[in-house]
Amino acid sequence: EKATSSVIVFDEVDEMYAPTLRTSAARRLAQLCAKFVAQTATPMRKNESQLRAWLADTCSFPVDSRNLLVAASGMVSIQLELGIQSIEKLETTPMLDIVRKGCRSLIQSRAWLEMAKLVQFHTDPAMVKTAVDLAMNDRASHGPTGGVLLVANDLKHAEKLIQLCSSAARGAFQVGGFDSLEAHNTASYGIIVVTKDKDRGYNSACRLGAMVTGAYAGNAASRHQIRGRLRRLGQKRSSVKFVTVVMEHSILSLLHTRHNAVDTMNISLEQLGQIFSSDVLHGISQQVESTEKTKRPRQDEEVDGKRKKRHKKRKD
Repeated sequence: EKATSSVIVFDEVDEMYAPTLRTSAARRLAQLCAKFVAQTATPMRKNESQLRAWLADTCSFPVDSRNLLVAASGMVSIQLELGIQSIEKLETTPMLDIVRKGCRSLIQSRAWLEMAKLVQFHTDPAMVKTAVDLAMNDRASHGPTGGVLLVANDLKHAEKLIQLCSSAARGAFQVGGFDSLEAHNTASYGIIVVTKDKDRGYNSACRLGAMVTGAYAGNAASRHQIRGRLRRLGQKRSSVKFVTVVMEHSILSLLHTRHNAVDTMNISLEQLGQIFSSDVLHGISQQVESTEKTKRPRQDEEVDGKRKKRHKKRKD
């Protein structure tokens, strides 16, 4: 009844793309209300058709694949400069003989999932040590509310990490799961363990100063979103640490390399210019141009040579 006179904000609207009752109810509210705002940091998920349905409700004309860009031109992109530096670090732990032997036997049957579980099982102690050390340092430098967000692959993995961290912390602070973020005594938890799918919808992790994770199967959007739980408005630190712990020369080390390659593909020219100076970019462009110029005469010579051979064969 009140929808027609209301302004509704749909936060994380990309969670309302799938054809579910929840999505249908949200779409109906959007069509009934006077005005609505749909916001998300991940507008594109699987394909453009999911985004197209919501864009159609914001336009006064029918939207299809042919005029999608026209409809999308009405979208507003906002990027806030937080002034918080992201410090990315990769920590590698050496491969153990038991892991090496296990991988050799599993590679024959191509049991990649079991291989990943084996590698992660023996990487967990290194993850726990890193998380406890960072939590100790953060609480020492930023007070008793500091700590670490430790990311697990699934619930079973999270329960194991909580037990290991509790033993390693030796009573210096408490270690808890996702629910500990909203507990009345949340400041007493120096390490919060969450699963990789807990990548959005909460802001209370901004009291923490570091995140420790392994290399898990997933998408770039999820990896970006979970970092935003710490690096966001409300974060008091000038820099936040993001540490990935993997076993060297393992299938998870390769997965981490692939993730970096995929994430870097979306880098903007402005960000690229910050990483590589303008002089380097200019040098690369000149090198490409000179390479192209040297290729053309060679190609012309090859074509002329082929023509002469054909002409000689015809005479013979």
